[in-house]
Amino acid sequence: MDPVLNEANTSIQSAIEHLKHELSSIRVGRANPAFIENIPVEAYDTRLKLLEVANISAPQPNLLTVQVWDASIVHNVVKAIQEANLGLNPSFEGAIIRLPIPPLTAERREELIKVVHLKKEETKINFRQIRQDIRAKWEQEKEADVFGEDEWQRREKILQELIEKSTVFIEELGKDKVKELTEL
Repeated sequence: MDPVLNEANTSIQSAIEHLKHELSSIRVGRANPAFIENIPVEAYDTRLKLLEVANISAPQPNLLTVQVWDASIVHNVVKAIQEANLGLNPSFEGAIIRLPIPPLTAERREELIKVVHLKKEETKINFRQIRQDIRAKWEQEKEADVFGEDEWQRREKILQELIEKSTVFIEELGKDKVKELTEL
């Protein structure tokens, strides 16, 4: 495969992984550590992700627990969770923070479904940008007589198939997340 097509494939896979991560952080009424793991926490004169300063677990379907490794930053972690505006009310004992997950309201579900659609659309826009960048590189190569019109057509067809296949995949990811949000 053409190195430029490899670059396109790598970029597309990266965009898909980013979408998966974004979708995993959307709360669906069940405790999921991915929901809070990237909350920025002020610790040791820098900003770290919550997962870098604590263990996060879901011992029950409606409860997350955060075990902070250093008890001196527990208050910073609690403050960061509150400031994240996730609708969670942390309580703590020592180095353990408990986060009960409230059930989602119908209104909140609709908002989250809109967020899912927005994230999918952002990924599609990213795909279009990748295609535009790759085509620009090919245009330069074509003008430099690195390859001809037939090769341009072949590459264009392969790139379009890759984009279409990836778009179908992200649509499925989105459908799965919406189904998850509406089933609860």
